[in-house]
Amino acid sequence: MPAPHRSTVTRPPREPGVAAPLPRRTHPAARLLRDTHPAGRLLRDAGLAVGLAVAGVVILPYLPHAALVVAMCVPLVLRRACPWAALITVTVAAALHVVVLKDPTVSVVAVPVVVHSLARWSTTTAARAALAVGLAGAVIGPARWLSVQLEAPSLGSWVTSIVGHGAVVVAAFVVGRRAREREELLVRQERERAERQRSALAERERAIRRAADDERHEVAREIHDLVAHSLAVIAVQAEGGRAMVARHPHRSQEILTVIADTSREALDELRQVVAMLRRHEPGPAAGYRPAVGLDDVADLVARLGGRAQLRVQGDPGAVSPLAGVTVYRIVQESLTNVLRHAGPAARAQVAITVTGHEVTVRVRDDGRAAAESDGRSRAVEPDGRGTGLVAMRERVQLHDGTLTAGPCAGGGFEVHAVLPAHRAAGSAAG
Repeated sequence: MPAPHRSTVTRPPREPGVAAPLPRRTHPAARLLRDTHPAGRLLRDAGLAVGLAVAGVVILPYLPHAALVVAMCVPLVLRRACPWAALITVTVAAALHVVVLKDPTVSVVAVPVVVHSLARWSTTTAARAALAVGLAGAVIGPARWLSVQLEAPSLGSWVTSIVGHGAVVVAAFVVGRRAREREELLVRQERERAERQRSALAERERAIRRAADDERHEVAREIHDLVAHSLAVIAVQAEGGRAMVARHPHRSQEILTVIADTSREALDELRQVVAMLRRHEPGPAAGYRPAVGLDDVADLVARLGGRAQLRVQGDPGAVSPLAGVTVYRIVQESLTNVLRHAGPAARAQVAITVTGHEVTVRVRDDGRAAAESDGRSRAVEPDGRGTGLVAMRERVQLHDGTLTAGPCAGGGFEVHAVLPAHRAAGSAAG
């Protein structure tokens, strides 16, 4: 049995506690008689053929006439299932009808019905063949019936009869073709609508995936920045502290205090990130802004214990909070790379310049040159597995800024970034 037709009408939401109405049940016989069911179409066509045959037999109850009437009506049963067989059968029956009978009967209605049926449901070739047969019958039939009359018909009678029969055939053909074109248009519109829905759904899924990727990248950048820098500072203090404590035991408290403060700050920022991820708001990074900025760069540089110097030119107050966060993260990642890769004797220069609507950040170290000048081993080369430069570049791109990073001609490494001081990039702080 065919599936029930699904309505496209949007129903209002059901109130809580109210039972959903039971779907209306259709009687099996009613479903069978629907035009969309193959058996239903066959029954409807058979009903039309039987009705037309009965009407013709009642008018002409004689056996030869009744046989021709039935022969003219039989093709109506096959007009959709076997269009070519219906066309051939009705053509033969109509020819016998014209030859045997001197007057037309009600069964000649089968000809325009078959023409309409083939024009609507069959191929273009079959439809044109049916139209040709119908027009030929519209000329031959009236000519035969008018020629056997006792009185000679006038020219007007000939023209009127032939044109009238031809007009009925053409009208049946045109109505059938228009119905077919309308159905094809509806099918095409439905297909296009379904394609648009699929495209919209695919685009929505891609947007969701992009948003999820952006959120993961934001969280990854934050975790990388705060964890990598804090662990680098802790490692440097711990390694340098062992030698310093051996020479100056009274400074052990100072070293342990720096390690404890750095660890505590890293834990606090990790808790903020975790709390942000646990919120049930759309977009985990929507309302999260780390409590760091341009004013915190001095403390960041001071953690290196004299291995870095800071120079700020211009008005720091002209830098927006979001741009300040990005400047802080660039300096933080750059100093982390100095601690990890530049060697223990390296020194770094941090320069921040605010001019007009731009802020320039430049972090340069002399790691390789310092390591070679004092006879120490060369600076540790990056292993290629870090994501610090990638994260910095992503942050700067969110502000429509530029970033360059690479080794210097005289030794060391330099990071240079330029970004708008007032750029309000919504996700730049992430």
